[in-house]
Amino acid sequence: MYGCPGCGSMMTFDIQGQELKCGRCGRTQSIAEADSREARQAGSNFAVDVLTCPTCGAEIRAMNTAQAAFCSYCGSSVMLRQSTSDMESPDTVAPFRVTREECFAKYRDMVKKSLCADRRLKKEVTAESFRGIYVPHYVYSAAVRGEAVLEGTETKGNDTYYYNTTVELDHEFNNILHDASREMPDAMSEKIARIEPDAFRPFSPAYLSGYFSDIPDTNEKAYIPFAKAEAVRLGLKDVMDDLEGGYHYSTGDTEKKLVKMASAKCTGKTLVPVWFMSIRSKGRLLYAIQNGVTGEMAADIPMDIPRFGLIALIAAIPLFFLFNSLLTLRPEMVMIAAMLLAVGTQLFVNRRRRNIADREQAEEARDGGDNLQRRLKQRKRMASRAKGGSAGLIEGAGGFGGLVLLVILLTQFSKINDAYIFKLGALGLTALMGGLVWWGAQTKVRTPAGCIAALIVMALATAILILDPFHSDDLPMYILALLCLASVIWVCVDLLMLYNRECSNAMPQFESHQGGEDNA
Repeated sequence: MYGCPGCGSMMTFDIQGQELKCGRCGRTQSIAEADSREARQAGSNFAVDVLTCPTCGAEIRAMNTAQAAFCSYCGSSVMLRQSTSDMESPDTVAPFRVTREECFAKYRDMVKKSLCADRRLKKEVTAESFRGIYVPHYVYSAAVRGEAVLEGTETKGNDTYYYNTTVELDHEFNNILHDASREMPDAMSEKIARIEPDAFRPFSPAYLSGYFSDIPDTNEKAYIPFAKAEAVRLGLKDVMDDLEGGYHYSTGDTEKKLVKMASAKCTGKTLVPVWFMSIRSKGRLLYAIQNGVTGEMAADIPMDIPRFGLIALIAAIPLFFLFNSLLTLRPEMVMIAAMLLAVGTQLFVNRRRRNIADREQAEEARDGGDNLQRRLKQRKRMASRAKGGSAGLIEGAGGFGGLVLLVILLTQFSKINDAYIFKLGALGLTALMGGLVWWGAQTKVRTPAGCIAALIVMALATAILILDPFHSDDLPMYILALLCLASVIWVCVDLLMLYNRECSNAMPQFESHQGGEDNA
């Protein structure tokens, strides 16, 4: 659409210069000059090429760019160019500021920081794997006014004090964004959608020249609850920043009450630039998405299970010698230790299964109303778990704390000579394991085989410990303890596989989901 006035070649938007540039002769032209030369009128539609993926049905629009070599959403290596169509102009656009090379450098750093990241992410992902796409967003204005009671706690020495603080909210926010494209993964785009208002410009198709764009195909009213919740969150953050003292506030119930008092409306449409990458992984997809203005990035980074196993084995060697020097365990105590490990790993398995169930339920709930609110709440929990590195640090600290607790318990239990205590402990742990396996099955995510194997071994060991058919012979208990430890390793592998599943996405099928949220 935008030809070079010098050589006639197509001009594309240059991120560094923030203007159009000819890839052949290097001539540049400002956006205003290009629109004036093309007699472009603000608010009018413009012609684009429609590229459709034959595999998943995803559609993207393109201007002044070669036919796409792959589909960003499903990884298919063929994209078909279709006839030209008109595209409705949004109100504003935020031009790209982050280059493809800068995007890839940040992604590469993220992968390097993950010690056990899947090796394919380092070998197969290149700068060319990232595609510049303008994602349509709805712009909302939301307000929250009213009183809120914050429940706070303060710890002084060994005492904890509880009290209520009443705050007044009178806040309005005018630049709340939510993506309007069904094809963009909402759970990821919501993490990077924050852009300062001064980054937006009056729309011109010149900004799209050389890049791709989605079209809005969701219902703008469907995200009114999201805008209200966002206004409440931002309003509470503002008033809490003004509060003095070293107090810790709980806002969960307060947010629910304030959402009912909030109001929101859609005020327009805009385009937000993102660098988007997808790679196939065992029938599922791994995504990486970066805000093309702020550089904020969200990415799926699964673990390389063999490498993790090697690191865990290396770490286990000093632990073995530590336990061997501190503890002298009878066979029943070895069995109890193995059972405690099994129960601990089952807790982590259930957590991962719950995360996966929340994510998949969120992807399926697309009919607005209560389902949408539940989906937004689930995404909020997912975002808090994935935000920065704090969640991983907390989980790692919890694991280390559990290990220390296990050593302390084993040290104390190793002094017990009453076999009745071990029988009671084995029975209790087996019952707990059975309850955890049953509770995990309620998530509708398939129960890992390792969990069933661990439960069977624990039940068998408990029966032998109570019935004593081998007349207190140590060898059967040691064998069962080793089998239990083997089942724990099996559960750990299952846990890593669940983690990798949580870090991936189902293959999209957009040809069966045309239209907006109401048509899902």
